[in-house]
Amino acid sequence: MSMETIEAEKDVRLILDPKGFFVIFIDKSRKEIVVEFYENVSKGKDSKKTDTGKLMATVCGRNAEALCHTIIRENLVSRMEHAAYLGREIQKAEMALLSGLNYEQDIK
Repeated sequence: MSMETIEAEKDVRLILDPKGFFVIFIDKSRKEIVVEFYENVSKGKDSKKTDTGKLMATVCGRNAEALCHTIIRENLVSRMEHAAYLGREIQKAEMALLSGLNYEQDIK
């Protein structure tokens, strides 16, 4: 039995999560990571286009793993690539928090 090796490549197209989107930041005064979940809100005729969001939940903590487990347990994400993205971003926020550095979402 042979094992297949698959070359990794990034998807070019972005598919938005129908559940909503997240804003991640560090609250330095409380020394914790804040993850805000916004439900998609469409204002125009095109109901598939997200114009803004409605804040539905805030998840706070100091540990990326616990934050990700909570987001999944609360069913706030529906797409696997969105969950993977959140894991990467929340881990970056945790490293910044532990190192005393600034964190800005989506910065490479």
